[in-house]
Amino acid sequence: MPKISLIVASEKLDKLLPAATLATTAAIMGWESEMFFTFWGLLALKRGYEPKEVSSDYKVYEDSLRRAISSGAIPSWLEVLEQGKKTGKLKIYACSTTMDFLGLKVEDLVDYVDEVVGAASFLSKAKDSDITLFIS
Repeated sequence: MPKISLIVASEKLDKLLPAATLATTAAIMGWESEMFFTFWGLLALKRGYEPKEVSSDYKVYEDSLRRAISSGAIPSWLEVLEQGKKTGKLKIYACSTTMDFLGLKVEDLVDYVDEVVGAASFLSKAKDSDITLFIS
């Protein structure tokens, strides 16, 4: 069975939405799919987090993206991620080292996080992936 692993190191909407879309699409296609949220990407797993902005290179498109999401023309990144989780094929990992330096505890994270792991543990899981992507 094919496998995709994504490392998510950004909390920006324009990074989260494509990462969630790729991981979820793979899961819907029957692939094993996993996402490792580290550094600023881990902020997206905090309870109540809502991306406040897009990357500076794409500010000109921010209003259009937000309108498309609010109108329902495209789903929010969390809606996409929830679809992936429903397949049972998508695993979400939070970086333990980043949690420590941000002062976060497991109870600060959303319920759909499967496990808190370090980089070495995630790399052990990802080493047999057919596709590995770094989203920053």
